[in-house]
Amino acid sequence: MNKPQLKLEQHKKYFRRSLDLLPGEVAVFDYSRLTILYFSLIGLDVLDGLDSLPDDRKKDIVEWVYRLQLVPNEYCSVHKCGFMGSTTVIHLKNHPGCEKYCESNVAMTYMALCILITLGDNLNRVNKSAVLRGVASLQKSDGSFKSNYEHGESDLRFVYCSLAICNILNDSSNINVNNAIKFISKCLNYDGAFGQNPGTESHGGSTYCAIASLSLLNKLNLVLDENKSKILERWAVNRQTNGGFQGRPNKDPDTCYSFWLGATLSIMGSLNRINKERNRDFVLNNANLLTGGFSKNMDSIPDPMHTCLSLCGLSLIGEENLNPINPALNITVRAANYLKQIQEDYTLPSKNILNTDADC
Repeated sequence: MNKPQLKLEQHKKYFRRSLDLLPGEVAVFDYSRLTILYFSLIGLDVLDGLDSLPDDRKKDIVEWVYRLQLVPNEYCSVHKCGFMGSTTVIHLKNHPGCEKYCESNVAMTYMALCILITLGDNLNRVNKSAVLRGVASLQKSDGSFKSNYEHGESDLRFVYCSLAICNILNDSSNINVNNAIKFISKCLNYDGAFGQNPGTESHGGSTYCAIASLSLLNKLNLVLDENKSKILERWAVNRQTNGGFQGRPNKDPDTCYSFWLGATLSIMGSLNRINKERNRDFVLNNANLLTGGFSKNMDSIPDPMHTCLSLCGLSLIGEENLNPINPALNITVRAANYLKQIQEDYTLPSKNILNTDADC
């Protein structure tokens, strides 16, 4: 039987199409358009396809992302600073009471910074002080972080996003790192993996968030000794079923976990323990050969998230013609090297924290 082939150009076209036009049913995600942009651009970078976007288009995208940045003004306190997920609220800025909706989200801030780095922006227009103080305001007494200041939920997802932001901006002085590590430790379960919160079921996504967070802090060995590492590796390797990876026991495999669990094992230096060939076949067999893109399984349609994470998972196992991924930040190694360069070239500017010229 012939091995399934990766159709690079089809998937590039899928991402470019996702940047221009999406089905009507995804209108409900308008409030988080930044997410779609993130997965499309990271996916294109993995495919080495950013050059297929005209320079003017890239500049327009960068300008759009910066429009989502919230800085302190009469409507927005520093606690709500960072990046929003869409310009929807800005378009309604003259509507009475709209200021209560002007609020950043820590996941959107993480994605915004990754997008800017991927497109070659040097982050000199990021209000570093406001962003970092906004992140600090989200940390709770137990060490976890909320998604947003007003009524935000808190779990390992937002711990990861917060620590990734601090890593990108090269400054964790505003947060309590020790408390964050303690919270991550409390999410570790008897089976060796991590739940989203203490006492919750172990899950591939939350396990990635825990391991990537500790890796960004260079504290992996502080939480996982040799024995705990072996137990976690066994749990992660055992999530491979029918070629692909499941997020937790007794669930069907899903292409996105080829990244979440593949990256976890990659960070731990144990990716060689999986059956890479079977994982490759599973992922490629869930590609749409007509439109491009990858779906979660054979019964679903492609979407930008599963397409991006499928490609990231393939990159981790060494698929040819794909750019390598930095598993802890989930951007390409090329983009991560660029980030390191701009961090070394100069200290990211701490803008005047008061700015009355913001959109919202």
